[in-house]
Formats: sequence, structure tokens, C-alpha cells
Amino acid sequence: MNNYEFYEEVLDNINLFFGILICSFILHYLLFRKQVKSFFDPYFLAVISSVFCFTDVLFLFIVNKISTYLLSSYVLTQVGFVLGFYTFKIKKKILSGDDKKNYIEKVNSRNVIAFYFFSFIYLFNQCLIYKLKGIPLFMESYLETFASGGGSGVLGRVSDVTSIIGLYSFFLVIKIDKFRISEIPKYIILVLYFVTFFLSGSKSVFFLVFTVFWCHIAFLKTKKGNYEMYSMLLKNNMKFILGFTLVFLLIIIYTQTSIHTENIEDRANPLFGLLLRFVHSGDIYWYAYPNNVYLQIPNNQWFAALFNDTLGFLRIMDWKDLPQVIGITFKNIHHPSDIPSGPNGRHNVFGLIYFGFFGSILFSYCIGLILSFIRNKLSLFLSNNFFGGAVFTYLITKSAALDSDPMLTITYFNNVIFIFSILYFLYLILIEFLKINPNNYEKKI
Repeated sequence: MNNYEFYEEVLDNINLFFGILICSFILHYLLFRKQVKSFFDPYFLAVISSVFCFTDVLFLFIVNKISTYLLSSYVLTQVGFVLGFYTFKIKKKILSGDDKKNYIEKVNSRNVIAFYFFSFIYLFNQCLIYKLKGIPLFMESYLETFASGGGSGVLGRVSDVTSIIGLYSFFLVIKIDKFRISEIPKYIILVLYFVTFFLSGSKSVFFLVFTVFWCHIAFLKTKKGNYEMYSMLLKNNMKFILGFTLVFLLIIIYTQTSIHTENIEDRANPLFGLLLRFVHSGDIYWYAYPNNVYLQIPNNQWFAALFNDTLGFLRIMDWKDLPQVIGITFKNIHHPSDIPSGPNGRHNVFGLIYFGFFGSILFSYCIGLILSFIRNKLSLFLSNNFFGGAVFTYLITKSAALDSDPMLTITYFNNVIFIFSILYFLYLILIEFLKINPNNYEKKI
């Protein structure tokens, strides 16, 4: 089933679709309210995406477009995922007054160097991308930026890592109790981050600033940090942040629609475009399930399909010999084009293709288990320093995509192993070269 066929079904049964959507919201609220308590939790958008996925699949079943077998596969893999997601529970720590008083988040010179180091690399890297590949906002698919090789893939990996690490460093070095003229350069760099996020054309990247801040607070909480001031700042400005984010998203949607649609009459309302973007969270299901299209995907290379980025990046296998990303394959079946785009290869469909009905349930449980460990236990194994906080923030932020696109998340894991480790080593060399005393900067505050 292609997009237009699905749209036609929805329009013919609009009340049914929205009825299922409301029930799906209630169900997901009950399932995730204990684990996802903030709009700024990186996994919040993943839950909203899952709401629409459940709606799409159940709708397809009710209008007789998919079989009971496929509905059962989807439901059971979701159950497996949720069970894995709740396997690990974070141990709540009650901080005493002495703990809070004795722990002071220090702004030291090494963190300041880290902020400027990673921010410079990020901004310089973005300029290289714009120079070599163009501005993603003006492309039909921002995936075109890194589709043609030539080293651009490495630039994308560097931007992916440094954007998060640079923002995390910003929250380490900025003082939020009052504005200081000396910190204007830091705020200018933050504005430049916003500009690059807008030019990226991604609908969700702007929210990254606030999810990184949330991760900073979460790491402080697990390490007995004095997080209350940061937490209150986020809560007190929640309405403004959400409103500003919505406006930002609508501007991106309007800009992209204006560029790629010549006739004004054909341009979709930005609010409708945003709603449609959420509905498309489940496009992999109407591509794969109706008429058993998923059976057209060869299922004999599960390891190469799941770890295609690792095998290709390390040159263990040639990229052309690796299985194509299933989202692109499904898109080309229904909407053939040369544009490298497609739906996310969600764990339900990926598991069903490569592991079968029962194997996909175990696969989904493992996905939930890994996500649960990263969210609830990882920080206990990390040191209370810049490295620990940076790794925690990156993995919490990027692992939110684990159930929606396991293959893409493997790419993110590779980035933290191979790209961040190299950049962090260069950062340590810079520190050693400058002979930075970690307490020098603190004395000047």
C-alpha cells in the first residue's frame, strides 16, 4: 500500500482513525508514564511516534488491509519490547542536605576548553558540509547530504557527535543564576547551533538543545548533583520552550514546502504537515504489511543488515555488498525514486523479516532491554566527570531511536566508539599542550 492509498483509506474512515488515535494515546500514557515523565526526555518523541504507529497498524487491521497474523506479530513484539523496557529500574537516591551542600558543580577551565573545542569542530564541520554538499534544508531529503560518499559520511558522523557534546559542554560552563557579559561569546555560539539546526531541515533536531539539558540534569541526579536549580528553570519555562519549538517546526515545514512546491494552492498548511509527519511514523507498516510485501525482502543476512554500518565503516564488507536499508527498499517498491529516503525500519518489521514470528518477539525484548539498561543503569558505571556525562548524554539521546530504527542506532553507537573516542583523545592532547589546571577558571567566576 502506497501513501496515497493509505490517505484515501483514512479519509474514508476519518472518525475511526481518530477514535483509535485517542485510545492509543491513553494506552501509551498508562504504559510509559512511570518511565517518561518529561516532555524533554529524549524518549518522549519516540512514545508519541509509537502512539501513531499503533494507530496505523490497528486501523489497517480494522479496514481489512492486514491479516490477524501480522496484527498478532505487531502486538506481541510491542509486548516484548515493553517487557524489556521495564526490566531495569533506576534506584532512587534520597539526597541529604549535606550531600547537596557538599556537591558543587564546578565550572573549570577544562570544561570551558571542551565547549570551545567541540563547538568549533561542529561549526567548522557544518560549514564544510554546506560548502561541499549544499544546505540540507533546501534538499528534497536531507539524507541526500551524505548519500554520495566522498568522505561526506565522516563529516556527518562528526557533526552528529560534536553537536551533542558541544551542547552538553555549554550547560557545564554556563552560569544560570544571572547573566554575565563575559559569557556572551558562549551564547553567540549557542545561537549558531540554532542556525545550523534550522538549516539541517530536520524536524526534531531543534528539540536537541532541551533534551541535552534534560540529560545534564538526569546525570546530576544520579551522581548526587545539585540539580534542583536546573530542573526548576526547565519547568518554569516549559510553556515558552514548547511554544517556541512548535513555531520553529512550523517555520521549517513551511520553508521546505515553499521550496519544493511551485503552486501556492498545493502547499500544505504547516500544522497539517506536522500532523502528517506524525502519522508517517508508521509508514513502514502500510508499506510492509498489506499484501505481505515484507516477504519480498531477502531474509538470509540478518547480521549484515543489522550491523551494516559497522561492517561498511570498518571496511569488513564493501558497502555495495551489504543489504540495503529496509526503509529505502520499501519506499522504492511503492514510490520509486533516486532520492535516498524512506521510513524507519522499526523493530517489529525488521524482526519479522529476519527472525520470523517468534524470533521477532525475542528481538524486540532485547531492544527494550538494551534501552532500559542505557536509561536506568548506564550512569552507575560512568565516572562523575566530563567524559562520563558526555557519553551518558549522547547515548541517552541517541538510544531513543533504538526501537524505531535499530540499524540507525547501531550507527550512533559506532559514532561514540570511533568518532568520539578520537575527538576526546585530541581534546586531551590539547589540554596537555595548554597545561590547563582544572581549577584556574573557577577562581575567576
